[in-house]
Amino acid sequence: MRESMGRGVDDISIQELMRMLGAVFFLIVVLLFGEILFRWLIEPANTLLPLQVVEAWLWSSISNIIWPGSTELVAHQTGPMTQVNLLHPSFYSGVVPLYVSDECTGLHELFFLGMMMMLTPSFDYRTKLKHLGIASLIIFVLNMIRLIVLYPLALSGCEGLDSGTFGCESPLFHFHNFVLEYGALIVLVIGWTIWFNISDAREGVKRFWNRLPNYQGISCNPSFEGIGSDTWRVTGLCIFGGIGIFSLLQYLLIALGDSSSVDACIDSISASCTRIITEYEDSKGRMIRLFLVGFVSFLLVRFRPSIKWLDEEEE
Repeated sequence: MRESMGRGVDDISIQELMRMLGAVFFLIVVLLFGEILFRWLIEPANTLLPLQVVEAWLWSSISNIIWPGSTELVAHQTGPMTQVNLLHPSFYSGVVPLYVSDECTGLHELFFLGMMMMLTPSFDYRTKLKHLGIASLIIFVLNMIRLIVLYPLALSGCEGLDSGTFGCESPLFHFHNFVLEYGALIVLVIGWTIWFNISDAREGVKRFWNRLPNYQGISCNPSFEGIGSDTWRVTGLCIFGGIGIFSLLQYLLIALGDSSSVDACIDSISASCTRIITEYEDSKGRMIRLFLVGFVSFLLVRFRPSIKWLDEEEE
């Protein structure tokens, strides 16, 4: 009995335990950094405008198919067609104006889930990207369902004696706030857990922890040898390089272009001037962020960083 206990204690050395704790701490820090990075990326208004427009159109179209005349798609005050008005006589003033912002696209949830999957030490990156592609479709569908059910939720609070009263659509906002604060995170953790268990990820994680003492750092492979047969790498270099060049040129056009209306508003305080300055700064901010995304992605594809192990022959 004592021998069994002795072997159990000796299974993990202090050094190995510290390595494991360090790896877990690193994963947590990376997830927090990713959250901060995403918040910074979507700071300018309409950063994800193409996706916002598509989702607003789909939301309005599907809702009108299920409940004819339930919504109308109109231009938001910022310009794009991203505002969806819920329509019903029982609503206060007959309308509940809603807006598909960057946060409503579902990309935040996909970004967080993608980081969790990429940081899981199992599979190669191409396999993870395939799994993430399937996950993105699931998240997109769930997000559309979340938007579509806002109409019956708003209607449920405006029936009977509460019909036409101010704020009767509050169930809509209660559900929306719950999803933003807790619901999305719960779904993501459940989704990651399901993926972890139905795939072979568990075995990959076990192998990673067993090999952790042999960790030697990060190595890069910038060589272009055999790149002609590496379609994925060539495609990535072209796409991300093109994004970087396009965004840089757009930024220069905005910064060096006609800014007389912005200059005239510098010392003025008015709603129109605030809108002009905000739109100008947001347009530059979007190009800066797009350039950084393209540039960093280009570097990752160019240098191909990977984990370096002491026993490389086991790879």
